[in-house]
Amino acid sequence: MEIKDIRLFMEWCAEGPSTYPKRKAMFEERKAHMESEIANMNRALDMLKFKCWYYEEAMQDGGEDRLKALIPDDLPDSVRKACENAHAR
Repeated sequence: MEIKDIRLFMEWCAEGPSTYPKRKAMFEERKAHMESEIANMNRALDMLKFKCWYYEEAMQDGGEDRLKALIPDDLPDSVRKACENAHAR
């Protein structure tokens, strides 16, 4: 939270129980923002998982031809799910 938001929250606390709805709304907004950030970070993590798998396979194969043929429908389930989540919007 930004300092201005903390100050506002403290003002509301000093005003008493009548500001409970405002305080709750503030935290609901922060929660929604955090959930969105976590979803974005999980998509980035899934992209990294996919890329690590991809290049590990490419090193074992000595090239990318087999891998390019797998994308997107014939990837192993765990990798496909990571790839799909990485590209989700």
